[in-house]
Amino acid sequence: MLQVNCFKELFSLARVNRAAYQAFKAHELLLIKTVLWKVSPPAWELRQISEVMPRSSQQDPGSQSLAASLYLRHYARDLYILVRIKFLIRTYCRAILSNKTVTALDNPGSDEDTAIDDTIWRVWTFCYLFGSQKGREWDLAGQVQWLRGETFGSDLPLVCCTSPDPSDIQMVSFIPPEGFAYGNRGPLLETQVQDMVEIWTAMHALLDFLRVDTLHARQHSVFDGFDIALRDIQREQSILNMWLEYILTLGPAAVLELVPDGTSSDPGTAFAQAASYG
Repeated sequence: MLQVNCFKELFSLARVNRAAYQAFKAHELLLIKTVLWKVSPPAWELRQISEVMPRSSQQDPGSQSLAASLYLRHYARDLYILVRIKFLIRTYCRAILSNKTVTALDNPGSDEDTAIDDTIWRVWTFCYLFGSQKGREWDLAGQVQWLRGETFGSDLPLVCCTSPDPSDIQMVSFIPPEGFAYGNRGPLLETQVQDMVEIWTAMHALLDFLRVDTLHARQHSVFDGFDIALRDIQREQSILNMWLEYILTLGPAAVLELVPDGTSSDPGTAFAQAASYG
């Protein structure tokens, strides 16, 4: 089963007979992770650094089955978000995309389109590791290490195999989460970094229509806690821009949550949605 290259093959093989199904269930999580690595190392890395596994998943068969089910469900959620973001970028950002990227997006399933997927996974992973919510936006050393594909795998002390929790990235420069930079498979090429910048710019553009909507921003408490003079629109727009930049660093999922219909999204609903998360 470790030789299969996609989930369809894996699940088909698991249904061949009882023995195959038992073998699959005995190593379910490992097999799912192995296939995801073959499908997309960058997607595997995002799952690896963000998935919190039950501590008993390695020993208890029932817990392992639950962990595998959750892992697959979370990957399916990630994949949905990726597909939606690609659709929004293709629909609303064509004017700022390179011809190469437009061609790739217009040919789903092509090698070039798969490369776009990998780019979005990498942007998402970078945001997860170094976004504003993690307080690591100034960790230039950690960011360079990630871009260089420095995995630290063989040099980590034993404690790093189990600590920290993947959701705690406060020490990523010193104790990178398991899977750190593995999806890059070595140093990123200049063209791969440029592709990441292009996707980042496109996500930025998806939020542009909100940058002047100080009315809805004010109604939904974006400016609370700031000392703003009455009718100081310039100050309000400056703070609104900083707030949107913060949202952007949270990654594709946050952008999609705010503007599910791209620039056709309702601004009031977008700010209300953000306010509901605090």
